[in-house]
Amino acid sequence: MAHNKNSHVGQQNIRQDIGKVILTVLSVAGVLAIALVAPNALQVLIPRKGRQGQRVSAWEIERALKRLLNGGYAEKQLHQGNTFVRITTKGNYKLNKLKLRDAHIKTPAKWDRKWRLVFFDIPHTKGSQRDIIRRKLKELGFLQVQKSVYLHPYECYDIIQNMQNFYQIKSYFHYAVVEKIEGGHKYLSHFKLKKPA
Repeated sequence: MAHNKNSHVGQQNIRQDIGKVILTVLSVAGVLAIALVAPNALQVLIPRKGRQGQRVSAWEIERALKRLLNGGYAEKQLHQGNTFVRITTKGNYKLNKLKLRDAHIKTPAKWDRKWRLVFFDIPHTKGSQRDIIRRKLKELGFLQVQKSVYLHPYECYDIIQNMQNFYQIKSYFHYAVVEKIEGGHKYLSHFKLKKPA
């Protein structure tokens, strides 16, 4: 039973990966001729699946594109006899949601000795979003230093910007980069960083 459940989850993740690649391509390009979202054009961009690292089939890509079209995440347009595909507002929302789901902060080869501070003052009317954001920041590896202040040593502006836009909290949610911070030695210890010479 557990094997079947894991298999189902794995298939679901593969479907989401395919959909994410298609939406990402459409988001960057704006509008694409249908030929450019054809399976052969997208196969190289989609993560391989399974232990064998098999390439996703053309049929799976076609099915994923059909799901996006049927779900209203993408739409077809006709122009001068050619068919184009574009991402919709709903599709952009889904793409940002998937990006946040998969977000992780990369560890650089060498720390730049700068701290990333995130601080927010989200109204009580957006209380559920505040809780979600706190959970996500902890999931990303941020350290909570005060009630609504979080700290991380590595570059993560793109992720924070995506959170600001996705949750529509840009005016309440702020990001800063600082070189010195009081009590820095304990943060070095927490993140297992060496003390600057």
